[in-house]
Amino acid sequence: MKASPFIESREDKDHQAFVLKGEWTIYNAAAIRKTLASRKKRRSLHEPVVEAGSLEKLDTAGAWLLKEYFPKAAIHNLTPRHKALLKFVPDTQDKKEPEKRISAVWNFFAAVGGTACSAWRLFYGVIAFAGRSFIRLLRNFAGPRHFRLTAITRHIQDTGVAALPIVGTLALGTSMVVAYQAATQLRKFGADVFTVDLTVISLLREMSVLITAIMVAGRSGSAFAAELGVMKLRGEVDALRTMGMDPVEMLVLPRVLALLITLPLLTFIADIVGIAGGGLMALDLLHLSPLQYIDRVHGIATPRMFFVGMIKAPVFALLIAMVCTYQGLNVSGSAESVGKATTLAVVQSIFLVIMADAVFSIVFSRMGL
Repeated sequence: MKASPFIESREDKDHQAFVLKGEWTIYNAAAIRKTLASRKKRRSLHEPVVEAGSLEKLDTAGAWLLKEYFPKAAIHNLTPRHKALLKFVPDTQDKKEPEKRISAVWNFFAAVGGTACSAWRLFYGVIAFAGRSFIRLLRNFAGPRHFRLTAITRHIQDTGVAALPIVGTLALGTSMVVAYQAATQLRKFGADVFTVDLTVISLLREMSVLITAIMVAGRSGSAFAAELGVMKLRGEVDALRTMGMDPVEMLVLPRVLALLITLPLLTFIADIVGIAGGGLMALDLLHLSPLQYIDRVHGIATPRMFFVGMIKAPVFALLIAMVCTYQGLNVSGSAESVGKATTLAVVQSIFLVIMADAVFSIVFSRMGL
């Protein structure tokens, strides 16, 4: 027998028994832990037996030590109060292991992988959604009565006519800034006469369609996502399905067709207003007469240059409409998800527009346009 102020142990060939003594309280916890740690239990086919008849006091700290060192052992002769306290203390086996610190390199690659997976899911979802919409569009062409002309007209009003003031103002300001910066820099080399060339080329090929698409994505695209998201939360989309109507035909196609019509028209108006704004700066900085400016623009603005910019507009419109309606119809949960979907719709559509513009630039460069 090995004696101590808190525990005695008895061993035979089949069993190992422990007798608890004294006060198992927080004041003696360190000494009790040291004693228990020094008494390694002999491996046996049976769990050790614990006798608590001589135990004088027991508090939470002592009960925790019993749970830690004798998690499955049978404890005999406990008082009702000690039994209740032991039952109250949770099992130490249920405690969570401390989380392992992950290196910064691992976190970096994990974040990159998560972003790549999210981008792939978005790409796959938008492509599948666009394919479904295209099939529905072909069916509508087979039966034109399915086109919702009233809804298309209303969305043309919202995305096109109502956007004219802001798009025109933005095009005017952008062209004036481009003309001013070009004149300021080219004057240093005595080439300020090429200010008109730089302004017209940048507007027709890139700036007008890109700025208009970004403005439409922020203005109309966010409205698409928010409207469809609220309809999804209120159960209106499910109600359409219950009545046998296709939400894509009823909600998506009118917005897509309206944007395919309005974005090229807005781009054309932005071209006209932008050239006018560049003319105002040319008259002031270069002292050209209106006829001289118009003649210079006529020699620069070729039909090929005009259509190089205009051909981008339907593609940008399709990207904006598809992404924004897709995000709107994927809203679920709460009003917070509407805000997140709207933010994602605007950010992703602008990102795709800029990426598509870069692809167009590379393709046109290879084609010599």
